[in-house]
Amino acid sequence: MQDLLPAMMRALTDCLNSSQEASAQEALELLVELAGAEPRFLRRQIADVAGAMLQIAEAAQLEDGTRHLAVEFVITLAEARERAPGMMRRLPQFVGRLFQVLMQMLLDVEDDPAWHTAETEDEDAGEGNNYGVAQECLDRLAIAIGGNAVVPIASELLPQYLSAPEWQKHHAALITLAQIAEGCAKVMLKNLEQVVSMILNGFQHPHPRVRWAAINAIGQLSTDLGPDLQVQYHQKVLPALANAMDDFQNPRVQAHAASAILNFSENCTPEILTPYLDGIVSKLLVLLQNGKQMVQEGALTALASVADSSQDHFKKYYDAVMPYLKAILMNATDKSNRMLRAKSMECISLVGMAVGKDKFRDDAKQVMEVLMALQGTPMETDDPITSYMLQAWARLCKCLGQDFLPYMHVVMPPLLQSAQLKPDVTITSAESDDEIESDDDSIETITLGDKRIGIRTSVLEEKATACNMLCCYADELKEGFFPWIDQVLLLHWSLCLSFTSMRK
Repeated sequence: MQDLLPAMMRALTDCLNSSQEASAQEALELLVELAGAEPRFLRRQIADVAGAMLQIAEAAQLEDGTRHLAVEFVITLAEARERAPGMMRRLPQFVGRLFQVLMQMLLDVEDDPAWHTAETEDEDAGEGNNYGVAQECLDRLAIAIGGNAVVPIASELLPQYLSAPEWQKHHAALITLAQIAEGCAKVMLKNLEQVVSMILNGFQHPHPRVRWAAINAIGQLSTDLGPDLQVQYHQKVLPALANAMDDFQNPRVQAHAASAILNFSENCTPEILTPYLDGIVSKLLVLLQNGKQMVQEGALTALASVADSSQDHFKKYYDAVMPYLKAILMNATDKSNRMLRAKSMECISLVGMAVGKDKFRDDAKQVMEVLMALQGTPMETDDPITSYMLQAWARLCKCLGQDFLPYMHVVMPPLLQSAQLKPDVTITSAESDDEIESDDDSIETITLGDKRIGIRTSVLEEKATACNMLCCYADELKEGFFPWIDQVLLLHWSLCLSFTSMRK
């Protein structure tokens, strides 16, 4: 069938030249499928095919959907490492062109008032169709072909973008660094000083969206390049993040700085973190009191992570922090701020674990009473508080040990109920044009043979969390867990049978 490939490409070109983009998109979709299933079919003529696809991706006059499919084709080939190893890596000029296209697509972002007001959690406000596609594809490209191929290209393009007058180009450069970090970690670690310098310069940029992108990059690199980043650059990064939390004119920047503190501290030893705790904790407490809800949620998550990372060193701050945490837990009762309450549970339980039972004991009873009262109120199936509460109970059990036994009669019934949730599964024919209907983002679809299966992952996540919590209670309480053994064993057999049935 090899001889048909030029004719296939001519058919695609004819559609585009005659402005039949709908037909061209159908052809591109089929070619993407072919690239994923049989990439070796394209090997002999890969230079011609990849070149044609990049021409389509570079053609600004075409519809976004057409260009995105052309990009998807090239990315799919790059990801075909097992079936066609090294095929795209041998075409560095095409990788460079694709990288340029993706960075250009990142410029599809505007100043949206909704982003600045931060009244909602929509951090995507102002982003065009190209922006999200470019982000995802940069990540996939870097993972597929590695840092040795990507970093030289990035090293040439990023300085050009960072020296341009448009804030969008500075923003694009910083977003690019964040997106390629995972796939290029080994090579970026060799140039860490240059990378960190680029990002920290972005903290001083006059445009808040660029500062946000710089914070986003540090957060991502704290995960992908940790703990090297933390060990070598804590003295530069932590003060920069602390200063960013003072930006009350831009609450999104504040919230993201708190989130980056979380990323940084997760890969941080107590010895590195402790000298900065006075400044970080005091600023997070200010955000808890004066910030918008999104900022408060970020501060709670950061405090939880800092406590978890610093462990015994956090006792110094316990008396200052716990009253605010309990106030949020007791007062954030509206449906609009239920996530704030959920994160306060997470924070309290992690702080309790960090400081230990002796320090936490006086507040534990009051916290437990609030949680027990909340446990008895009806909740919607997808209420985030349910999952947060399950995890908070387990952490409190680890903190209190045998002192937790009096609360088990309240904890176990809803926990067993969550563990027994039935997976919400929808099955249709893979050939059907009907999409599996979903009113939220928690439906994941997979194709197995001739069936398309839709699974509500939020239900599975709650079920998995509950099962993990049961293991935690059994491990922590030892013989104290005995009264619930029969029910858990029945649940175990039920799960085994249900999964056996699903496999069949």
